[in-house]
Amino acid sequence: MKKIVYKLVLGIFFTLFCTSLNAQEYQYIPMVKSGLQIWTNDFEYYEQVGQDLQKSFIFNRYALTNEDTIIQNETYKKLYSFTNNNFDVDSAICIGGIRENAQRQVYYKDGSLPIRLLCDFSLSVGDTFSIPNTCTFEVKSIDTIDYEGVQRRKYTIWGASGAVVWIEGIGNYEGLLFDMWYRCASVDPDVLGRIRCYEHNGALLYHNYSYGIEDCITPLVGLNDIEKQIENITIYPNPAREDISFSSSLMIKRIEIYDIMGKKVYSLDINNYSKTINVSSFNKGIYIARLNTEQGLVSKKFIVE
Repeated sequence: MKKIVYKLVLGIFFTLFCTSLNAQEYQYIPMVKSGLQIWTNDFEYYEQVGQDLQKSFIFNRYALTNEDTIIQNETYKKLYSFTNNNFDVDSAICIGGIRENAQRQVYYKDGSLPIRLLCDFSLSVGDTFSIPNTCTFEVKSIDTIDYEGVQRRKYTIWGASGAVVWIEGIGNYEGLLFDMWYRCASVDPDVLGRIRCYEHNGALLYHNYSYGIEDCITPLVGLNDIEKQIENITIYPNPAREDISFSSSLMIKRIEIYDIMGKKVYSLDINNYSKTINVSSFNKGIYIARLNTEQGLVSKKFIVE
């Protein structure tokens, strides 16, 4: 009888011990944390190469640092945009800040746009939330998954305009700055750029393997490839305040300009070799000009100050 009791007690102890260990495996990972965080976003486009359409990528890279900045009396961590393989604060451009409150809600703010809620990791399955006068979302599932040995929770959220996935400690799968307003507005995530890679203090902690690329170095070679495509395009002055001019040895059929959030702010059929555009009404910041030429689509970043 004693052996049975001992075995029962030992079994209960072992079960509780293992349960305790498993419970300790998961720990909430905030998005705003110490160190240097880097997100690599990309969006794809197609250009005509001979008789074929070739898929290419434009990369946006964001770095969140330990530097504080005060925006509307709230403390944010500075968010930078850069295009080099390595982050350099001197050559990067500050585009606002990100903060996370005690309720695990993550916000983005720059100098011109309203405060935007990027993610809310306080929600539970079945919770709903609304974008005022737009649409309502519901948390359908929350799974605990493992990325590179780190336990994170993945939130799957559904609404009438589609689904999104939030990854704890990383953000929206659709892109770092892709918030729920964009999903309500049915903005194509490919315009803003999906998250391809996420690094924290030099360690790669998330990588979208759907592209069939095994690292985050290979895709960044594309930054140089993109620059080669625009050798025949001249843009000046850059930065610009009033007017910005585009000229090319190729016929420019159409120009489209997108802001850093991926919103199209200008488009016009050109069918000429040059064009001057007044940008004095544009908000200060980074823009991407996409020029459809007689040899395909090329892209160029410029700044309005």
